[in-house]
Amino acid sequence: MGWRLDVAEASEHYLTESDLWRLTQQFLLNAAHTTTYKHVLMKALLECTTELDETGKVTFLEISKHVTKIYWNLVITNGLRQVNTQTVESSVEKVLKKFQIKHNVPLEWSFENLSGSLKEELCKSVNQVYKNYVYGSFYSSFNGTVYSFNKKEEWIKIVPVYIVFFEKYKRILMNVTNYQLSIFLEKYNSSELMQNILNKVEFISARHSLKEFKEILLKSGQDKCFYCRKTLKKIHVDHFIPWSYIQNDVLWNFVLSCPRCNSSKNNRIAETKFLIKLVDRNKEIQNLEYMTNYTEKKLQYVYELSKLNDGHVPYGTFSLERR
Repeated sequence: MGWRLDVAEASEHYLTESDLWRLTQQFLLNAAHTTTYKHVLMKALLECTTELDETGKVTFLEISKHVTKIYWNLVITNGLRQVNTQTVESSVEKVLKKFQIKHNVPLEWSFENLSGSLKEELCKSVNQVYKNYVYGSFYSSFNGTVYSFNKKEEWIKIVPVYIVFFEKYKRILMNVTNYQLSIFLEKYNSSELMQNILNKVEFISARHSLKEFKEILLKSGQDKCFYCRKTLKKIHVDHFIPWSYIQNDVLWNFVLSCPRCNSSKNNRIAETKFLIKLVDRNKEIQNLEYMTNYTEKKLQYVYELSKLNDGHVPYGTFSLERR
């Protein structure tokens, strides 16, 4: 009955990497009995590790932004049921559908199409569901080892060893979470809706438009390709650390590039000389609103972990010499 907990401290156990894999496997195999709530929270936590403060703390509302985007695109955009019965809808489904009808939002709209005020309203409603039912239950699923939380103050604080684990194995953990979520959805949705389900689940959090970030970087004077330094005519917005590794859209990881460099780099990790350039670039924009909780140490740490998990030749080693 962990969902009834209002406040809880993480258990102070020494955990090896083997322990973390065992607990995660236990969670993944047992998480979805009635709803998709825990798997979606796992996806949200993996996405928002880049938004943690220096103590590992993140607010319920910040997590809810990720949870709400995931659910909007699953429930409204793709029409997928999130509960193991044909006669009852989950609380999140009810919140989303009531909101969509109330504001007459077109069903084909993605979460990104909503205005800022509508997003805020919906996130608060979804947050209430997760606050009531999910944080305590998720805590218990990891035997109380994953985070501390406080429902009244609305925050969780992830245990340091889990932060390292989540960052180090983010791509693998996200893939297996997506797979387990897809298995649950397959049981309770029609075969028609389940077409390309893994692809839908994998990219359900990816932004459809990066225009907002492009405008911010252009206004800050970033008018040349980050990689080849040619003046930009046609502008692409590139995840410096590929989205498949970071699983989040944060300003400090975006650069502007020409189409050729963006296409050549693709899903590869850039060479270290470009990391040094990005560190310097971020010093120039560190006072912007979207740079909250950014640190140079965080960027370097995520970059090194991504390199360890990347099997490609680093971008910049050969490609620029061939231009």
